[in-house]
This record gives sequence, structure tokens and C-alpha cells, in this order.
Amino acid sequence: MAGTILKQRSGADSRRVLLISNGHGEDLLAGVLAQALDRRCYDLELWAFPIVGTGQVYGRFPVKVVGVQEEMPSGGWIRQSWTALWEDVKAGFLRLTWRQWQALKDLQSQISYTIAVGDIYALYLAYRYLAKPIVFVPTAKSDYIRGHLAIEKYLMRKHCELVLPRDKLTAANLRRSGIPAKYVGNLMMDAIFPSGQGLPGISPGEAVIGILPGSREEAYTNIPLLSITIDEIVREWPRTFFAMALAGNLSLDKAASILLQGGWQAASLASSHSKEALLSKGETRLLIAQGRFGDILQASHICLGLAGTANEQAVGLGRPVVAFPGPGSQFTRKFLAAQKRLLGDALVAAEGPVAAGHAVLEILRDSDRYKVMAACGRERMGDPGGADRMAAELIDLWGIPSKRQ
Repeated sequence: MAGTILKQRSGADSRRVLLISNGHGEDLLAGVLAQALDRRCYDLELWAFPIVGTGQVYGRFPVKVVGVQEEMPSGGWIRQSWTALWEDVKAGFLRLTWRQWQALKDLQSQISYTIAVGDIYALYLAYRYLAKPIVFVPTAKSDYIRGHLAIEKYLMRKHCELVLPRDKLTAANLRRSGIPAKYVGNLMMDAIFPSGQGLPGISPGEAVIGILPGSREEAYTNIPLLSITIDEIVREWPRTFFAMALAGNLSLDKAASILLQGGWQAASLASSHSKEALLSKGETRLLIAQGRFGDILQASHICLGLAGTANEQAVGLGRPVVAFPGPGSQFTRKFLAAQKRLLGDALVAAEGPVAAGHAVLEILRDSDRYKVMAACGRERMGDPGGADRMAAELIDLWGIPSKRQ
């Protein structure tokens, strides 16, 4: 899917907003914010310009995808290696970048406000090619891990009407640098989407442990290691139900096949959802489900996670997370160390799958520690409802009538 460049009007529509997002996760967060804006405003026209990929996730939100989009081999991970960058260049990355710049110029006269969601590149595109009032939602950085560079702070101070960081610490530090920053919540906590339906197969009194294997191809190599962790847990805590949240872009059949090869067996499952499978090993049961991420988080007492955003969302709901480095190129020891700084006591960084099992057992046995971890996670990630609070801030900033007035 590619966006379109619309030129049917010569002047900017006072109710038209362009969201620029530079990443698949950022597309989702921008869509969540767009949905909140749509709930609050009459006749607000929302456009989205995804920079990475084709922006398919926007299809679930009230926005029109515009501009120029194309899928690249790296999937937006060109910073991971020179090889990934070179593969994108060979596939036309430079030509795509040039076309996107030109498309932004063409859109300039058709919009009134811009929201940049992602890192500093999204902000650069907003001020360089659109010259409209800018709100920046910097999702990529937190002062818990690493603060913004001086050049990034300069650009925010010079070009942004408002900056809405992901946590209180980052917002406070940006304000000390003279930047109009305000913390009202984290969009990630509104991108969980529980259905409210319980998980099938859980018996009363069972502990539920969520399994978050990651959303990219390396999830398949993470699954056998997570199975080792499960074995360690059930040796001492047999009445435990495991629920794996498998990303929609992965294959449920392939994930189940990996586990079947590792000694699990298929089990019968009474469920109205087609993208679910129940496996067993002795008395232990493991549900694999797609499209049930929010339901799995809500049902879980604790999570085993080799994931990025999913780990953050889990601790934000008060579910402690235990993690260990994976064998792939993304959930590395370095990545885990950074995530530990971000999430603090809400996450335990174990050395490997066996140590992770022991860590889970220690947390389940210690109710006081569990409460401390849960409170830390909620503090670091913030309460749900940030999208609606952001929408209220923007409507007030722009002076647009609200449905609630």
C-alpha cells in the first residue's frame, strides 16, 4: 500500500493535521493519538505520512495515509548494521528518501498542524519541509537510558510548540533546557487493546505467566530457550499456566512446530478464536495466541519477555518482567542492559533461561518484592489514558472546538 499526495485544495484546511511517524511502532502510537483526537474533535481531518514501511497499521485508525511509502529489506532497522543499510540502498532507499522529501513539500500547503512521532528525524522532516506549527512526541529516547543530544534539544527549542516525552524524568530535564515539554502520559499504555475476554484453559487458582518472545523473526530462536525457562519453573511451581503472545506477523504453526519438536504435545482447546493453539508437556499447558496480547497481559501475574515494547507495556500494567539475552541480533545483552535502565526494578535481567526460571520463582514467592516491582513499572511507564490527555493538550494549544465543550 502506498499513500497518495492530495492537491485538491489550494489552501490549508484549518482542521487538517499531518502525523509523521518514522517506524512501525511509531505508526501504531501515532494512530492511537489520532484516534484520541478524532474522539474529541468535530470534523478533524487526520492525515498520516509513515516514513518506514507502508503504514499498514494505520488501517485500524481514522486517518488517511498520504505521501510515498515503500517496504525496504531492513524493515527500518538500518542502524543495526552496515549490511542492513547496504541492502536498503540497493533496494532504492536513497531514491525513496528523495521522493518522500518532495512529497512533504507538496503537502505543505494542504495542512495546518504537524505532529512528529518518533525520533529526531521525524522532527527534522516536519520543520524542514512543512514549516507548520509542530508538536513532537519523542518516543525513541528516555533520560533513564540516554538523554537527548544538544543538537536535538536545540531543534526542539527552536521549532516545537510543544514536546510530549514518554516519562516525567525526560520532560523535567527538557524543561530545564528551555524546551516547552510536558508529560501527560505514554502512548504505549494505550496501545495494548485488551478484548475483555478471558483466556481459555485456565483452571482456578493457577498462576498465569505471560511469554513475550519478540515480534521479529528471531522470536523463533527465542522460543526453545523460553521453553527451558518454563521447565525450570514447573519443577517447583507445577500449577502454572503459560500464555505466549505471538505477533501477528509471525506464524503460529511454525511457533507450535518448534515447541512440538522440543517435547510438547498438541492439546484440545475449546475457543472461539482461530489463531490459538494449546500445547502440553505433562501437566503443564501452554497457550499460543495471536491477537490476544492485551488479554494475555491482563491475565498474567508475571511475564517472561525477550521483547522491546511488549516488555515495557507489561511492566506498565504492573506485571513484573524477567528477561535474558537472546541469540539474535536484537534482544542482545546490550539491549537488555538498556531496557533494565529504562524499567528499573520492574525488570529482572537474568543471565540465561535457567536463571530466568529461578528469578520468576523468587518473585512469585516474595509478595513484597512483587508489589515493589509492580509499582516501579507503573511509575516508569505511566497510567493508561495518555493519548486522550495528549489530544486535550493539542486541541487547547490549537484552539480547536472540542466535542466535549
